[in-house]
Amino acid sequence: MRVVHVSAYFAPAFSYGGPPRSILGLCQALREAGVELEVLTTTANGAGDLAPSPLAGDTYGGVPVRYLRRSFPKRFFGVRGLADELDGTRADLLHLHGLWNVPVWTAARWARRRNVPYVLSPRGMLDRGSLAHRSLRKRIAYGLVERRNLSRAALLHATSDEEARSIASRTRRADVLLLRNGVSGWDGAPLEPKATHRRLGLPAERKLIVYLGRLHAIKRLDLLAEAFRLVRAVEPSAHLVIAGPGNRQAFEPLFQKTADAVSFLGETLGREKWELLAAGAALVLCSESESFGMSVAEALLSRLPVVVTRTCPWEDVERHRSGLWVPHDASAIAHAVLRILGAPEEAAAMGRRGRALIEAEYGWKSVALKMADAYARVLEGRGNVREE
Repeated sequence: MRVVHVSAYFAPAFSYGGPPRSILGLCQALREAGVELEVLTTTANGAGDLAPSPLAGDTYGGVPVRYLRRSFPKRFFGVRGLADELDGTRADLLHLHGLWNVPVWTAARWARRRNVPYVLSPRGMLDRGSLAHRSLRKRIAYGLVERRNLSRAALLHATSDEEARSIASRTRRADVLLLRNGVSGWDGAPLEPKATHRRLGLPAERKLIVYLGRLHAIKRLDLLAEAFRLVRAVEPSAHLVIAGPGNRQAFEPLFQKTADAVSFLGETLGREKWELLAAGAALVLCSESESFGMSVAEALLSRLPVVVTRTCPWEDVERHRSGLWVPHDASAIAHAVLRILGAPEEAAAMGRRGRALIEAEYGWKSVALKMADAYARVLEGRGNVREE
């Protein structure tokens, strides 16, 4: 089979958070599993743009990819020539990632007109928190475009139980494929756990609380700020490290009361990211909503206990006792962090269980084999997906 993945953005456009990483990881693993594929995407890269691909195309991380020049309307990742590119792909199946953007709208329409089945992964964009952001615009787009795109998909894919429920509730479909993202760890030279302390000029005894992700309103950094204020009142050795792309100046005022114990690192990738996780005492994620939460999986793989609010789909943290899954409340977050900081043996046990969980259930090889099987079943049973 030949599968073409379509996304509004793709690696190395990591300013868009987890999806570019998870789509890259999935494509790499699918290729290793023997699936022939390529990625069609735009040059979007946050505030800037990547270079458009030459005629021969590009590769990133071993994945064939074609970056198409972004055009009007840029807010919706407008792109020209995508349908022509799809005509030349000989695609047996499309895998579309995300909603509310021109590339996915164009690709879904192209697939229906040519009777090519498509898999659609909303990537969290049907979750409650996502729908609340610019809600009027999304209600209009859903009625005009997205309802049809979702209903005519051969298969809908969710990365968590909560996302699967959201998709099923919105679309009235019971055939949602639940297949979590995989995660890969650091495979370079040995990490130095105290490298982050040195980088920040902090004494080794400082206990680092880690936030790893985009700086965006949906991530509820205001809640994190209040929780950390409560933590610092009890544990003066705590230091919060905020690592991720975004407008730092817009969020710094939230941490004014604890500014001397907060460090903003900006986008943190590769070795520096894994050394930060290795140095941490706990990772906190308290987003309004998440379809997955890649930073949690990466922290668990690093044996780092996590504190995750129940607005994020990480029941596994509670089920496997690899951290604390708490109410979406600053005092609950602070209490959980203090519990981890105050019980180093319990924290170490959480870390070991978290690592075992990720290794057993979140490996990319297993994910890719299951996704390839889903593709095969779609192609075996494909029906008429032509435009109505």
